[in-house]
Amino acid sequence: MGNEKLTSFGQSILEALSDVVFAVDSDYNFIYITPSCYHITGYTVDEFLSGQVKARKLVHPSDYWRLLRANYQAFKTGELPRVSEFRIIKKDGTIRWVSIYWTTVRDKTGSLKYIQGVMHDITDKKLTEEKLQKSLTEFKILHSFSSELSSAMTIDEIAKTIYDHITQLIPVDGFFIDIYDEMTEQLKGLAHVYSIHGRKVMISYPNYRFNVRSHRIWESLIYEKKITYVKYSGKDIPPPFNLFIEEAQEEGYLLSAPMLSRGKIFGIMTAQIKWKGEIEEYIPIFEHIANQSAVAIERVRYFTELQESEKSLRQAYEELKKVHQQLILTEKMRTLGQLAGGIAHNLSNLLSAILGRAQLLKTKITDEALLRDLEFIEKAGQDAGKIISRLREFSKPRTHVTLVPLDVANIIEDALEITKSKWKDEAELKGIKYEISKDFPEDRLMAITNSSELREALVNIIINAIEAMPAGGKLAIGIYNVNSEKVAIYISDTGVGMDAETMARIFEPFFTTKGEYGTGLGLSIAYEIIRSHNGEIFVESELGKGSKFTIVLPASKQKVSEIVQKSELKENAFKLSVLIVDDDESVLYLLKDVFSNLGYRIFPAENGKKALEYIDAEKFDLVITDL
Repeated sequence: MGNEKLTSFGQSILEALSDVVFAVDSDYNFIYITPSCYHITGYTVDEFLSGQVKARKLVHPSDYWRLLRANYQAFKTGELPRVSEFRIIKKDGTIRWVSIYWTTVRDKTGSLKYIQGVMHDITDKKLTEEKLQKSLTEFKILHSFSSELSSAMTIDEIAKTIYDHITQLIPVDGFFIDIYDEMTEQLKGLAHVYSIHGRKVMISYPNYRFNVRSHRIWESLIYEKKITYVKYSGKDIPPPFNLFIEEAQEEGYLLSAPMLSRGKIFGIMTAQIKWKGEIEEYIPIFEHIANQSAVAIERVRYFTELQESEKSLRQAYEELKKVHQQLILTEKMRTLGQLAGGIAHNLSNLLSAILGRAQLLKTKITDEALLRDLEFIEKAGQDAGKIISRLREFSKPRTHVTLVPLDVANIIEDALEITKSKWKDEAELKGIKYEISKDFPEDRLMAITNSSELREALVNIIINAIEAMPAGGKLAIGIYNVNSEKVAIYISDTGVGMDAETMARIFEPFFTTKGEYGTGLGLSIAYEIIRSHNGEIFVESELGKGSKFTIVLPASKQKVSEIVQKSELKENAFKLSVLIVDDDESVLYLLKDVFSNLGYRIFPAENGKKALEYIDAEKFDLVITDL
């Protein structure tokens, strides 16, 4: 077939078509083509028919072999695809998309003679499809971005979500989020994400701030809410971005967008984009990402603040519970103290008569068996007296205790020495070993306290700790400073420990876990002492792991105590006149007998009226009265 074989009418019709009609033989040589080929391919009819334009030269390399296989199959089997779509390279080097409608022409024997086709330029259609596909892909990515942002609970999670999605939409090397503080007009770094060798590196809360009015770009972003971009190349990073971006290996753009949440400026997002083309096509997507990120970050910050508030409220509630428990305990102890005081007074009177008479009888009896019995009575009475003494201490108000600056380490050493028989002498006799560990600072810490009372509290706690380690263990005692305002003393053991229920009652008077061997007063007295010293006492414990008591007292800046207490007992050589007043007859006459044996002049009065009669008649050197 050749152009000369067409009728003039048919020729006119083909030449009038905008599509290209052509035919190729089995060697892929063009044997016919219409003049419209020039408009689509840039080549003339003569260039095609003279063999200057070959299929391999015309068809895009990525599509050539696919098209060649289809044509080869057609000549071999006579089967040809109805329509093919592929790219061609025009004479000027531009690429166009074409579609070809194929037909076959056979000779009288039915053999394939040549292939003819109609070529149509579909570039605009393909570009539209590509844009549509790109928009669809962007929509899917942005939908995924919104979904993941809504479930992000931390700034790190938000930054990761941004990075994972923005890199699918824009060729970014990194991005930077800075939060705007309206009060100070400052931008503060929140998160910087870089891509180094294909790996994401994130810096949370970079340590920098800068004033918005320090550069026109920041002012435009914050006050005018305008998206801004600048071009960079290598070491040439334009200000103000050079504050937080080092030199780059390639050229590109720095694209910044205001981050808006509910119409209000929240911050600025900046992307470092590796791109040499037009940047405008990325602006709408970047703006969308910036605004969605602002909403997510604001939500997370609000949620974090809410969590912090909830945590603070929970802590306040726990503190309130502790205070409430302490108030209940204080009221219990006040009530029980009053009860204990009355009991101690009555028991003391009865016990005084028993002990006094026993001691008087010892001076009058020589029988060894009777003396031994009297000694048993006296010892039992003395033990009972110690219990009564502790009841008195418990009931005694401590509002007028003298508190002075004292070396805490010395008081601890005294307490350890007092209890030495418990943790060393008695223990060694039983084959038990206790390890005593002391941790005192080199600079001696002074606390405002009372030495005898603090020593008593420490002795009670140490004894309690030793008794909690019946098979031996480690007792650790230490001192440390608390914000230069308090001095803390801790006493820990490796004993049996306590459960939560026991810890809640440990300072209650008469509460004991030692059965008949415990009075339940030691720790309650320690609690009262520390409280009266303007201090606090805490306990931590776990079953099987031991206990730790911590005493916190007001600190003193003084190096030595300024108060030295002295007591002297002065004796009179002459005989004293003694007035004894007591409504308990047994106590009254016991005291009369005791002081009479010492040679004193005794005036016993069983009530106040009788005492006043004596006072009107005599001058007394000593008055002993029951309060």
